[in-house]
Amino acid sequence: MMKPEKLDVSYLENQELISPIGSRYTTPMSKIFGDESYIQAILDVEAENVKVLSELYPEKVPGSAAKRIKSIADTRHVTPSEIRRAEAMKTHHEMGAVINVMSSKAGKEGRYVHFAMTSADAIETAKAMQASRALALLIKSISDTRDSCLNAATKWRDVTSIARTHGQQAIPTSFGLPFAFFGYCLQKSIDRLEFDKERNAEGKLSGVIGTYDVHTSEGIDGPKVEAKVLSNLKVKRPEMTMQTPPREDLAYIISDLAVLCGRLATIASYVKTLKRTEILELSEQPGENAIGSSAMPHKNIHGNPFIEERCISIARVVRGHALSSLESMFAEDFRDLTASLSDRIALPESFILSDYSCGLVRNVIERVNHVPENIDRNLNYTKGVTSSQLVMSKLVEKGMQRHRARELSLKDANTALRDGISYLSVLLDDKEISKLLSSGELKELCDPKSNLGKSREIIDRIVKKYMNYVGT
Repeated sequence: MMKPEKLDVSYLENQELISPIGSRYTTPMSKIFGDESYIQAILDVEAENVKVLSELYPEKVPGSAAKRIKSIADTRHVTPSEIRRAEAMKTHHEMGAVINVMSSKAGKEGRYVHFAMTSADAIETAKAMQASRALALLIKSISDTRDSCLNAATKWRDVTSIARTHGQQAIPTSFGLPFAFFGYCLQKSIDRLEFDKERNAEGKLSGVIGTYDVHTSEGIDGPKVEAKVLSNLKVKRPEMTMQTPPREDLAYIISDLAVLCGRLATIASYVKTLKRTEILELSEQPGENAIGSSAMPHKNIHGNPFIEERCISIARVVRGHALSSLESMFAEDFRDLTASLSDRIALPESFILSDYSCGLVRNVIERVNHVPENIDRNLNYTKGVTSSQLVMSKLVEKGMQRHRARELSLKDANTALRDGISYLSVLLDDKEISKLLSSGELKELCDPKSNLGKSREIIDRIVKKYMNYVGT
């Protein structure tokens, strides 16, 4: 076997950021997934393993070894740069580099580093620790965004607006209703991620194929050691593993992050639509020095929706990571390394981008203002024909066949739109309709502000249930 050529590792001393993650899209979440945090998590696993072994089996691992290894299991002593240099120049194996550096720092007690462990024990458990911490932070971020949506729902509860389906005007509703729905949907993402935190952030210390073979040969109760180590590290223990916990774990987590980002993108897209020049039911005043367009100064009046579009872009990237995590469930035999790169990219980027998108949506919702005159203009744009459903339903109630009621309601709506007159006036002139419905009934049916269904009650119920909701 050819020896690898000596590598130039000078780049390790002054790395230049390539990915926009960590610069353009960074959030406090980035600290959880930085190289230093990752290495520290591995060191914590290694130190805790020796500590528990020394407590349960002092004849196998002395307490002095646990104390010594704990004292050096810190990135101030075992630095990421040392590990990366050792990996590049000597071991060509990440955990091999960690073990070598830790062992050398621990001196004569270093022989107990990685006792009865395999690389996946340290790496998968460290990964679960990161995921668990990231989930807790993200759930808080989603909760804040949910509350921003519910605050908007309350603020605009009594504003009557036109709802749209398929890009067309539908029927009147409360302007706050969609924001209550957004808050409800974000709560559903919180519920899914809470489940992931409880069930899918799994570590392991069961050896090379999950059978505790070294423990057993040494007369050690491997499952007992694993349970205590993972409990101390606040990581869930799976019922069994092969060389890794079930690959479904990360696939579930990243897929749920993709669902979250899809909802955030939908919220952003809704706001973007209402900020369109021709609709302009929502508006924001960009900062004094903000630039809407480098070429078109007028774009600064209401601001290009670059924040909303960034959320949509993020959703596409995280969906791609979800697909990658699903593909990475496949492995030959008890394990291979075909998922390694995907995990290193998909897990941190999905969490950081999800957190970043939460912040963007929260910022947008809290910054936009409704524009009453435009909401009223759009509500009355079709001269009241959006009440045709109610007219049709009332005619059926009065005894008319449904197909005929629909024909009449549609015919009069077309007349109102064609001639630019109110739907009510056309209905009042329709003799067949007037026989069944009085002028008072027609006026009430065509008043958008008196026909909002249960929209306000729905808002009140959702806000009461989920505002500041922290679960059980």
